[in-house]
Amino acid sequence: MSPPPAHPSLTSLVPPPGELLRTQRKAGRSAVVGLMLLWCAAFVSPFVTYRADVKAAEGELLVHLSDRAGLQAQALGAHLGLLRSELQRMAEHPSLRPEDGATGPEVALLENAFGHTSLFSAGVALVSADGQRIWSDPANMQLGTTPLASRPWFRRIVEKRAASVGLLDEEGGGLVAVAVPIVRDERVVGLLVGELATANELLPVHRGTNESLVALLGERGRLLLPAAPPPLLRQPELASLLRPMVDAPGAVTLGGTRLLGAAALVPGTDMLLAVLEDEARDRELLKRRYLGQLGFHTALLGGVLLLFTVLLRRSYRSLMAAEEQLRRQETMAALGTASSLIAHEVKNALNSMQAALSMIRAKGGETTLPVQALRSQADRLGHLARSLLSFASPQSTQRRSCEMHLLVQDALQAVRLLPEAADVTIDTTLQEGLFVKGDPTLLVSAADNLIRNAVEAGAVAHDTGQQPTPRVEVQLLRDGAEVVLVVEDNAGGVPPAFEPRLWEPFAVGRSKGIGLGLPMVRTAIRAHDGGSVSYLRVPGGSRFTVRLPLEKMAS
Repeated sequence: MSPPPAHPSLTSLVPPPGELLRTQRKAGRSAVVGLMLLWCAAFVSPFVTYRADVKAAEGELLVHLSDRAGLQAQALGAHLGLLRSELQRMAEHPSLRPEDGATGPEVALLENAFGHTSLFSAGVALVSADGQRIWSDPANMQLGTTPLASRPWFRRIVEKRAASVGLLDEEGGGLVAVAVPIVRDERVVGLLVGELATANELLPVHRGTNESLVALLGERGRLLLPAAPPPLLRQPELASLLRPMVDAPGAVTLGGTRLLGAAALVPGTDMLLAVLEDEARDRELLKRRYLGQLGFHTALLGGVLLLFTVLLRRSYRSLMAAEEQLRRQETMAALGTASSLIAHEVKNALNSMQAALSMIRAKGGETTLPVQALRSQADRLGHLARSLLSFASPQSTQRRSCEMHLLVQDALQAVRLLPEAADVTIDTTLQEGLFVKGDPTLLVSAADNLIRNAVEAGAVAHDTGQQPTPRVEVQLLRDGAEVVLVVEDNAGGVPPAFEPRLWEPFAVGRSKGIGLGLPMVRTAIRAHDGGSVSYLRVPGGSRFTVRLPLEKMAS
């Protein structure tokens, strides 16, 4: 006998899987690339802004330093001019005659004008044209460590007959002297010298790296102030580096430190005042702001990316579930079509078998063993055909009031006729008077499938020696507002690996059956509003529980 022709695989009727998945992945990759580009833009934007801010801040700082240098130079020039004017006023007084020495009128005049004065903190002195002290207040006023006549500034005043401002002693000491010549008959006969003891009286003290540095240079480029200059101002070419800043404020490197600065000439003098500020300190402030902006943008985009990832994963899972559901529906549709064709072929064969059995029965051959076996197999094929037709073409629900006790009895009566029932003990506990609103055909079919599965599982366990005394327990009882049908067996239970597919159509966990019984049970029970069916593994077997809402009887 030749083998039957091969049938085409049902899965070939389903479109190739993964189309939605591939589309989702493409969309996900595009979105991720877009977010990465956005993140790069957000990263580059603060960087570009940072560079622009550095240039703008540098320009603003130079303007500020230039204005500050100009204002301080003006203020210093006005202050020195006031001191010089005060000394000049006294030098022009006709009663002041240094050539007469420390006589009574001169001393009285000087003490009246400068005695305990606050204009010159270190004191005021009257000296002769050859540098000798005539009078001073205080009497022990310091006039330097070297003779006055030997000092360049003293000689310049005598020669030029012009006032001068500079260090009292160019060898050190930090005293600033304002000197005015006393001219009589176009000849210098003496000098009035006022001393400023500290730099505080002329310029603010540089207290640390967080403050601007102010430097005052004399006419020959010598550093006058600060009196204790920091190392970066101890440069021999300091004047040549700072003097160009009068016309063009900008950057200068002193002692390895890059500074931004501006300079201005002190009015009425040949002195140069420069204001310097460490560029690194200002860049550090801008850097902190840049890092803050970058951190904010990174956190913001990181949050958006995280949110997008969560939404993408959720969308991905939803699409995967939708694709799987679509594939199952298409598979079920294809299987339904095939099941319908198979069921019709089986029914045609069964009709011929039933006709032959009727002829044998008419001749009195009903009781022979082959005939009984043939009838049993015909009943099994009939159940198979009905299951396939029910799966392929579900019937509409025809609801009416049904007593569950009678429906379960009908199912039990049909199952007890099975050959397998001879080896299985069926215990029943059926409570009467429990009514539900439902379709009796669907409910009987559901009960039949559950009890049949339990009996067949028990018979298999008996035949394989796993359970010598297979038993099926059927209970019908009331639980609150529900009718509960429990079918329990001791046939070992469903294999754990098969439990996730227990309710799938055509999922077969044993040699008998085609895997439509339990899916049809669930479909039939769920067709009744509030109905449910569940599986529970119990010691040594399985328990299936059906719950249906109890019918509300009219009062």
